[in-house]
Amino acid sequence: LLFIMSDCPYGKLGVEALKGVVDNFGSAITYDVHYIASETAAGFDSLHGQYEVDEDIVQLCVKKHSSKQWLDYLYCRSTKGIKGKDWKECGNEAKVDVTAVTGCFEGTEGKALLKEDIKIANGLGIGSSPTWIANNKYQFGGIDAETVKGELCKYNDLEGCDKTLSTTSTG
Repeated sequence: LLFIMSDCPYGKLGVEALKGVVDNFGSAITYDVHYIASETAAGFDSLHGQYEVDEDIVQLCVKKHSSKQWLDYLYCRSTKGIKGKDWKECGNEAKVDVTAVTGCFEGTEGKALLKEDIKIANGLGIGSSPTWIANNKYQFGGIDAETVKGELCKYNDLEGCDKTLSTTSTG
């Protein structure tokens, strides 16, 4: 599990690391990304502002409506930027169903997805982006693929643990 704020500089590096780890281990691992935010009387609040809340919602809508393209979308947004950039550019690049995601984001569905998703981080008391949890119990930090791989391999015997992954990031 990876917990992030979608426009946190370190959270975006966490997404880049996730992509490297998934590329290395393939279907031998399962993963998920959850968001760090809070619900308010007026909607939601996130450290970097409303545009970050909006991106959290878009990412959850992509996860629901274009799940096979979800990681590619997250990676695109993490490397190309979020603030002041139209999400549809990465949406089209990753081949997500932009129409379905737009409907999800503009309607009530996306807000309901975020409302449920943030309960996970809040319930675990996670407020730092990125925070990783391996095997649903081992919490750690990491912003490069090699560090994350090392932590996963501490607790799991996986093919690919002997490979060296990137220790740097584009950030």
